Amino acid sequence: MGADASLIKAAANMAPKAWDYSGIMKGIAALGKYALEKRKVANELTIYGNKEFQIKEMPDEMLSGPFGEENAAFFSNMKEAWGKMVKVRENPINIPSSKKYKDSVKTLNMLKGSLEKNKADLLVWAEVRKNINENWSNASKGIGREVFHRTADLQINNTYGEMNAAAIFTLNNGIQIFASSDVGMMDGTSYSPSEIMDGFFINQMSLDNNAKNLTNIIAGAGEKRKRPGKGWNEDVARTEINAFVQSMKDAKYGGNGVKSLAFDYSNAIGGGTFVQANKAMFADPSKSNEGAELSYVEQYRKVNPNASYDEIELAYSHQAADVWTDENSSEYEGKLVNWLVGVAKKSYDQGDAKKDLSTKQASKQGFGPKEKYLTQTEIEDGPNSLVERIRSGNPFPLGTLNHKKINDRWAVNQRFPGATKAGGGYYYIKDGTNADLHDYLRIINDPRFDFLLN
Repeated sequence: MGADASLIKAAANMAPKAWDYSGIMKGIAALGKYALEKRKVANELTIYGNKEFQIKEMPDEMLSGPFGEENAAFFSNMKEAWGKMVKVRENPINIPSSKKYKDSVKTLNMLKGSLEKNKADLLVWAEVRKNINENWSNASKGIGREVFHRTADLQINNTYGEMNAAAIFTLNNGIQIFASSDVGMMDGTSYSPSEIMDGFFINQMSLDNNAKNLTNIIAGAGEKRKRPGKGWNEDVARTEINAFVQSMKDAKYGGNGVKSLAFDYSNAIGGGTFVQANKAMFADPSKSNEGAELSYVEQYRKVNPNASYDEIELAYSHQAADVWTDENSSEYEGKLVNWLVGVAKKSYDQGDAKKDLSTKQASKQGFGPKEKYLTQTEIEDGPNSLVERIRSGNPFPLGTLNHKKINDRWAVNQRFPGATKAGGGYYYIKDGTNADLHDYLRIINDPRFDFLLN
C-alpha cells in the first residue's frame, strides 16, 4: 500500500501554476484511497480514548521490531564503552593532566549526554503518543498530505505499535523515528520525537468560540442588518471581517489560524468552507469552480474508477493544503476576506426574502440546495410526510427535484460537481448515505431527522 516518495513530494510541492496532473495523478489517487482507509482506522481507534493507552518510557516494539537488535546493542555498547573509559580514568598511571585521562573524561561526558538525550526523547515520545488521541480527533483539514499520513500513523501506532518499531536509538541525535510506509518507509526520512508532529495543527476555529463569532459577524453585516431596514454596507462588512481574520494571526494559534479558517470554517450560504467553495483556486485556475471540480473528479476516477466522494474530497483537501504555503498565504488571505464579504452580502440578500415572507410562509421550513419550503404538516404528519418517506426509504420530491434510493443509495435527478451517475438521469448525493442526505437537505438541529445520523 506504500507509494513512491517522489510522487508525494511532487504533489506536496505543486505551485499554483503547476496543474498538469498527468504525471502525478496516479500517486495522488493511490494516496487518496489509502488516506481514506487510514482516516477510518485512526478515527475508530480514537473513540477508545487515552485511558486505554498504557504509555511506557520504552515501548516493547523498540526491542522486538526491525531495529530491536540495534536498540538492544545500543545499551550494551554504551555500557561497554562507559566501563572502558572509567577504567582509563581510574588507572593511577593516567594523571588528570594526561591525554588519556582527558580523552576518557571527554568520552564519558559524550556518552552521558547521549544517554540523557535518548532518555529525554523517550519521555517526549511517551507524551506525544499520549496526546495524539485528543489532537487527532480535532485535526484541522488544513494539514497537508505527508503530515496527515504521519500523524494518522501516530494515532494508529497506539494500538499496533508500528511507529514504535520504527524508532531507533542513536549516539548523536537521540531517538529517530522513520517515516511511515506512505511516504517512503526506510528511505532515510526520520524524525525525532519532538519533530514528529511538525506541520500538524488542530482546528483553530473550534477554539475561543471562533466559528460562532465569525458567523455572528457575517450575520450582523448581513441578514441582521437588513431586518431594521439598514442598507448593505460593504465597508462595514469588510472592516469587521478583516479584523476577525487578523485576530486569527494571534501567536496562540501557532501561525495556522488563517489557514484553519479557510479549511475548517464552513458556512452553508457560502457553499461550505473557503477551500470547498473555490475548487478552481486549488485544482485548476483556468476553469470555473464547477469545471475544475468535474475535471479533477474525472482525472481521479481514471485511476480509481470506484473512488467515493469522501475519498476524492480528502485527496483534494490534501492537495489544497499542500498548495497553500507560507509564500502565497497572503494572496490567499486576501481572497479569503473577499469570499467572507461575499458570504455576508448573500446573507444580506437572503434577509430580504426572509423579511418578505408571509406569516404562513414564515412558519414553513426550507430544505435542500434550492431551499424548498414545506409546512410542518408536510414535514412530519402522516405516511406521506417528508420524515416518513425518508425513514421508509421511499421517493420524495422537493420542488422540481425528485429524490429516491438507487442501489440502496440516495440520488437526485440533478447533476452537481463530483456526483456519480446513478442511472435514469439520477446522480448520487455524495456517497448516497443517510448522513449525506442529511447534509444535502441542510438540516440543522432538528431531532426529527436524527435517525439519518444514527
